[in-house]
This record gives sequence, C-alpha cells and structure tokens, in this order.
Amino acid sequence: MDLALGRRARLLAALVLVVLAALAARSGAEVITLTEETFTDKTKEKDTIWFVQFCVPWCKHCKNLGTLWEDLGKVMEGADEIEIGQVDCGVSKPVCSKVDIHSYPTFKVFYEGEEVAKYKGPRNVESLKNFVLDEAEKAGEAKLQDS
Repeated sequence: MDLALGRRARLLAALVLVVLAALAARSGAEVITLTEETFTDKTKEKDTIWFVQFCVPWCKHCKNLGTLWEDLGKVMEGADEIEIGQVDCGVSKPVCSKVDIHSYPTFKVFYEGEEVAKYKGPRNVESLKNFVLDEAEKAGEAKLQDS
C-alpha cells in the first residue's frame, strides 16, 4: 500500500511540474507594455519594427481578442528586429492621442519612430504574423534603397 501511495505522490508531483511549466511558457509570451514614458524611445529603436495593439480594458472587442496578442507575441518571439507591444489607452491617453487612436482595438506598425501601417485584416495569429513579417520586409527593402 505504501508503494502505491508513493507512486501516486510522484505522479501528482510530476503533473504539477508539467502544469507549472506550461503556465510559465504561456506567461513568457513576449508582449512589451508601452507607456507614455517608454513609447517614443522604444518605437524609435534603430532597425526595429514595432507591432502595437492599442486597447482599453473596458472594451468588449478588446476582451473578445482573449489571448490573441499574447499568442502572437509568443509566435514572434525570437524574430529578429520585430517587437510586439501593447498600449493601454486608459492609462496612457497621451500616447493614444499622439498616434491618432479613436477606436479599440487598433493595431499599428511603427518603424524608427514613424507609423508605417495600420492593420485591418482578420484577427488571428497567422494573419497578424504574416502582416508584420510583410511590413518588416518592406522596411528592410526601403532601408536598402536608402543606402
């Protein structure tokens, strides 16, 4: 009987570790919160594309996105020179006013401090990923032409 109890305890401990690892991986999604203090400096970073979601906590459309933005952040993690950001317009109103946000959620791409595109397509990870990769490619091509 003690042997069976020991096995159960080990199985339970292993299950707990698996669940904790899954939660840690999920929370490790690379979405950077941008604020009034950080937005300008971050989006001006040299050779870096910023794909930013502008939202407010009370917006039903923002809530309906669920984990979409975090899922995109996780998928894009490790992509060279592409950052996924988020601005809470309830907290950082001056940022949202500065970049002309009038509805939520709004998705915009910034490159070296300038807005280069606004996303209006389907709200799924694959479409968002393809959009930001296309915008990164365009920015790279433009930079090569300027050189």
